[in-house]
Amino acid sequence: MTDPGKQSKPSRPVPSGEQPVDPGFWRRPLSSRMVWVLIAAAAVVLAAGVVVSLALGVRLF
Repeated sequence: MTDPGKQSKPSRPVPSGEQPVDPGFWRRPLSSRMVWVLIAAAAVVLAAGVVVSLALGVRLF
């Protein structure tokens, strides 16, 4: 893990008045559509888990 007190160094020197254009893959915000796709995928996995559990006779509650 990185120390939150330390600032990450850009891959190339950035002039003092200019901000880096690309903050990096892991720091880019996700689009709204991608967030909904991830929520839908999680719901599908959860529903499939419940169906498989019930089919195998597992008592969930």
